[in-house]
Amino acid sequence: MAFLFRKKNKTEASGPDQIHDRILRQMVNACFRMQTGWARWMGRRTQHLSRRTLFLLLLAFIALSGGYSIYLIRQSFSGNQATTFSVTPILKPGHVVQTGEAASQPDMLISKTDYQRIIRFRGYMDSLARSPAGKAVYDSILLRRPGLPDSIRLIEEIYQSQIKK
Repeated sequence: MAFLFRKKNKTEASGPDQIHDRILRQMVNACFRMQTGWARWMGRRTQHLSRRTLFLLLLAFIALSGGYSIYLIRQSFSGNQATTFSVTPILKPGHVVQTGEAASQPDMLISKTDYQRIIRFRGYMDSLARSPAGKAVYDSILLRRPGLPDSIRLIEEIYQSQIKK
């Protein structure tokens, strides 16, 4: 008969739903505690006031908040656009919607001095790749910037297509 009165162990699965529910429950309890604390504080502050004074304070609050609401509504219908919010479109950069064909872009101009700097850099990288001492430096550059040779080649192609036009 002892097995009938045995205490059952509750095993709580700590899945994401239980954790989420526990957090929400704690947040609701915190809100209730704040509301209760606010109500007690207001009760202590107003316990010495008479019923008539409380009624007058309520009327003053209603008049002030109602007046401000009417002011806001009236202001929204007036023609004064200086104080209202305006909707401005967001400008997106031009390169976001393009397919990556950089040579077809008319605003992509490469000057002769930039092209000469690219040629000198490509020569420097080639000399590093050919010398045994520079091979370590060349490999470290390519390790940190894996797309660098492709970018250099692309810039040269853009410059060549720009000259043909």
